[in-house]
Amino acid sequence: MATIRRGVVALVLWTLLVPGTGLRAQPVPDLKNSTHLGVGYVTSMPDIFVGITALGLTPALLGGAGLYADVKFSHDSPGDDPYYRDDISVDDAEITYGDQLLREKSTWLTVNFAVVYSLSRDFALYAGGGYLREEHYREYYDDQLERGNLGFYWVLDEAASGTRVNVLGGGLFRASRFLLFQVGMESRPGVMVGVMLTLPL
Repeated sequence: MATIRRGVVALVLWTLLVPGTGLRAQPVPDLKNSTHLGVGYVTSMPDIFVGITALGLTPALLGGAGLYADVKFSHDSPGDDPYYRDDISVDDAEITYGDQLLREKSTWLTVNFAVVYSLSRDFALYAGGGYLREEHYREYYDDQLERGNLGFYWVLDEAASGTRVNVLGGGLFRASRFLLFQVGMESRPGVMVGVMLTLPL
């Protein structure tokens, strides 16, 4: 029975994701000439691994244009560490205490919007901008073992933190009837890679 169930699941996935399969073969929807709605998952490497996307695309707008949106955020933060010290500044750690800087880490929140335009039935470009919030942390070591966990602790670097304008752009590539791959760049944190499930209307 387990083998049969696995076979059924594989057949359903194949039918959904591979063009021209199923009980009746149908033409692959055209990004240039068909209306599409989509949702997906996106990362911004090397720092953000949680993100969602949305897409609306229609030939009624400039012969194949639409809107793209995404929200991405860091899944963990040194600010949630039990040895984060909100009562110590960077100047306190480096000048007052003379503690050793070990490493730095940023957490991110980005909210972006972009215009999408289909160049062909299988490829579309997007470009836009949005809101970016960065919180930058530094980890220090206190060799007197008076602060943190065995001397290790995090502080917020307020000078390197803040909100900024984000700029992004990239491409959407059709992989199958209902699946698009996404590759792009944004000003921070970096390379965007994603996958999107689309519903042609």
